[in-house]
Amino acid sequence: MKGNITMDRQSPHQIAVGIDNSKAKLGHKAYYISLRANGIKKAGDGNGQDRYYFATKSEATKFAMQMNKAQETGGIIMRHKAKSVGAALTQFQTECDDREARGEITNQHRVNLRGSAECWKDLIVEDNDSSMVFSDVMCADVTTAMVKRLLKQFDCSVKTLKEKLNPLKQAFDLAHEEGWISHTNPARQVKLAARKYKGEAAAENMGLERIKLELIREMIVKASKLDGADGIAVAFAAQTGLRFGEQAALRWRHIDFDRKVVNVRLAMRRVRSGSVAADIPKNTKQGTLSKARRLVPITSDLLNRLREWRLRSNWSGDDDYVFPTRLGTAQQTSDNWRKRVLHPLCDQIDGLVRLRWHDLRHVFASVCLAVMGNDLVRISDLLGHESVETTRKIYGHWIDDPERDAKDAEKINAALWGAP
Repeated sequence: MKGNITMDRQSPHQIAVGIDNSKAKLGHKAYYISLRANGIKKAGDGNGQDRYYFATKSEATKFAMQMNKAQETGGIIMRHKAKSVGAALTQFQTECDDREARGEITNQHRVNLRGSAECWKDLIVEDNDSSMVFSDVMCADVTTAMVKRLLKQFDCSVKTLKEKLNPLKQAFDLAHEEGWISHTNPARQVKLAARKYKGEAAAENMGLERIKLELIREMIVKASKLDGADGIAVAFAAQTGLRFGEQAALRWRHIDFDRKVVNVRLAMRRVRSGSVAADIPKNTKQGTLSKARRLVPITSDLLNRLREWRLRSNWSGDDDYVFPTRLGTAQQTSDNWRKRVLHPLCDQIDGLVRLRWHDLRHVFASVCLAVMGNDLVRISDLLGHESVETTRKIYGHWIDDPERDAKDAEKINAALWGAP
C-alpha cells in the first residue's frame, strides 16, 4: 500500500490492476491500470493518458491482460494522444492537403473532406454512466457498434451520411498503416442502406424533366438581347453544354471560327489560396483518358453573336477570356450569372422554372436529344461524360421514339400470338 492506493503484487514491468480507495469511498470508478511503470512500451510523445479507471476489478483485469499481451508480443501500447481518433483524423486532414498540393484532388474536394473529418471530433461517446469526446478515444478502442451509434448524432440523408463516413474510413486506414490498430477497420464494417422506396408521388415525379424546345428558344432570344457578356454567356451555355468552370476558362483562342467549334481544354477550379486556376484532369478515376477535353460544334447563330460580342468586348485578344469580369479576369463563381441574369430570364418565360446554372447543360442535352434521338454515344461525347452509361443514367428516360415503340409492340404481339 502506498498512501490510500493499494496495488496487486505483479512482476516488474507488467501492467497491474490497482484500486484508489478515495475514489471508492465517493462511489466513483476506483479500479485502474497504470502505464507509468518504467519499461512499459508506450506510444506517442509521453503526453497521453497514463491511468484508466473502471467500475469493476474484472473490467480492469481484462483490459490489463490485453495490454500485457501486446507487450509480450513486442507490440506497443496504443493508449496515448498520438494514437487517438483525433490524431488519426488530423493526420487524414494533412493527407488531404498533400493530395491537393500534388494535384490529385481539387481544393473544393479537399475542403469537403476536411470538413467531414472535423465534424467527427466533437461527437460524444456514451459509455454506461460516463461520456467522452470521440476525438479523445483511442483508435484501438473504437468498434463498429460505436461508429454506428455516433452516426445517429447526424441528422441527414443516407447520401450525406456516406459522405461523412468516408473520411473516418480513410482515417482508420491510416491508423492501421501506422500500427495504431491491429484489428479490422471499424468504420469500413458499417453498412448504410439507402431508402429504396419513396412512395407513389415521389416515384411519379422523380428524374430530370426534358425541357421543351420552344422554351429554350425563347430563353436564348431574350438572353441574346441583354447587354455585355451576361446574356451571351447564358445563350452560349444553353447551346454548348459546357460546365461553368469550362466556360469561365474559355479564351478567344479556344474558339475556332473557321471550323465552327469550341475547343474545351481547360476548366477553372478553386485552389487553396481562394483563387481559381485553369486545368482539366488528364485521366479519370478509372485511369482512362478524360473526355472533358473535347470539341463542341457551334451553331451559325451563336457564332455570329460571338463575333459581335468580340467586337464590343474590351477583352478581345486571343489570350483574353471570352466571358470575363469587368476587370478582364476569370469568373470565380456562377452565382452572379445565376442570380442576376438566369433567374430573371426564367421568371419572364411562362412554363420555365428557375434553373440552376448547371441546368443549362440539361437544356443543351434536351436540344441534342431532339436532334440526335437516342444516339447517347454522341451526346455523351459532346457533354464530356466519362462514359455513355453516365449519360444513359441521367437522360435515358428522356428518349422518346414513337415509331420504335410501335414496332417493338408489334414484335412482342407476334411472338405471343403470331403474325396478324
